[in-house]
Amino acid sequence: MSTKRISRRNFMRVTAGGVALAGAAAGSTTTLAARTLPARARATVPPSDRVGLAIVGVGMQGSGLLKTALSLPGVECVGAAELYDGRARLAKEIAGKEIFVTRDYRELLARADVDAVIVATPDHWHRQIVTDCCNAGKDVYCEKPMTHTYKEGYAMIAAEQKNKRIVQVGSQRRSSVVYEKAKEIFDSGALGRVTLVEAHWGRNSPDGAWQYPVPPDVSEQTIDWPAWLGKAPRRPFDPLRWARWRCWQDYGTGVAGDLFVHLITGIHYISGVNEPALRAQSVGGIFRWNDGRDVPDTLSTLFEYRQFPVYVRVSLGSSTPQLIRFLGTGGVLEIQAGGVTFSPQDGKDHMPSYFIGGWPRDLRTAYVKQWHEENDPKPESREVAPGTQRFVPPPNYSDLLDHLYNFFESVRTRNASVQDATFGHNAALGSHMANYSYFKKTIARWDARAKKIRG
Repeated sequence: MSTKRISRRNFMRVTAGGVALAGAAAGSTTTLAARTLPARARATVPPSDRVGLAIVGVGMQGSGLLKTALSLPGVECVGAAELYDGRARLAKEIAGKEIFVTRDYRELLARADVDAVIVATPDHWHRQIVTDCCNAGKDVYCEKPMTHTYKEGYAMIAAEQKNKRIVQVGSQRRSSVVYEKAKEIFDSGALGRVTLVEAHWGRNSPDGAWQYPVPPDVSEQTIDWPAWLGKAPRRPFDPLRWARWRCWQDYGTGVAGDLFVHLITGIHYISGVNEPALRAQSVGGIFRWNDGRDVPDTLSTLFEYRQFPVYVRVSLGSSTPQLIRFLGTGGVLEIQAGGVTFSPQDGKDHMPSYFIGGWPRDLRTAYVKQWHEENDPKPESREVAPGTQRFVPPPNYSDLLDHLYNFFESVRTRNASVQDATFGHNAALGSHMANYSYFKKTIARWDARAKKIRG
């Protein structure tokens, strides 16, 4: 982060915009303008702009992605791949028409009417499906984390680049107007020298800890269990592993891959970092959800970046707001779901040092007199220090809608993805380094030359 100072004029320019900026010295709240989405306003979309969409995985996240995607004009669902029969029916319900459904996603890739694919499967299937999509000439939106293991990212990047495909990773903070404003403030230099970044998130419910209910019709007849396992270790049919796959390393990446990656994505985007941390050290454990899972329900990791240290913690035992906080010599930038707040600081003493309490009276008196002469505001000064500024999203704002809009615009225009495979890989690496440190009880070090995590 640059150490350059920001003038009051530049700060006010950055923090203006939106609605009703008032009372800078006392602080103000500004409602951010929604990003202009021309496609939303068009009653009809030319055939040349229509995107034939297929989806692989229509579970909790996949069904939401499909509904949101179909709310955008010009997006048409033409097919779905799903290994559970109930969700195959669900895909048709969401599409509102008869569509092609299959248990084998490769059949979707052979269809000429499929332009783009949403991949919303468990983590252990991401690499195979994304690379197959790229090799088949399909653009792909892949749910986060992009990878199940850190080594997989390189194959996905290579497939994206070799086939000139659009790949976008599904951490929607990258398209949020709130995070966009936070990045604008960060880039302005208002924070001064950033000395620490901290992020946290907490949940306190069975759903938040992935103890999802199993559909009553789930069986070996309604689910293709061997196909679902893929390259994971063979084991007898287990409906809990199918529904709650995030609880096991064979299929997911735990709280690091589910929640850390959102926080790391936000930190990378705001700060302009697009590389993994140099080192990471984790502590945690299973303190509440002793349900057979083999991933921690509480995890805290200290990352060492070249730019600044980053402390991330997630707990599934107590609910706390999702938060990212940049601490700089010029102030504090705090991002929550409800908005972004910047509280400026000048880093100066505002009264004579309390250290002089140990001086004799005559020296104290002389020091205090001189301090006020040198530091009190001059009567002719009209400068007023800017106060706390808060920026909130417009009512009913959806960053997921913006993120999917950005994906389909990239598909149509061939402009670069806002969160390509390289960005997604680097964000996921933070999760993998956190897990490596936790499970191996060591400091995880990123060896950039060898492209490996080492202990």
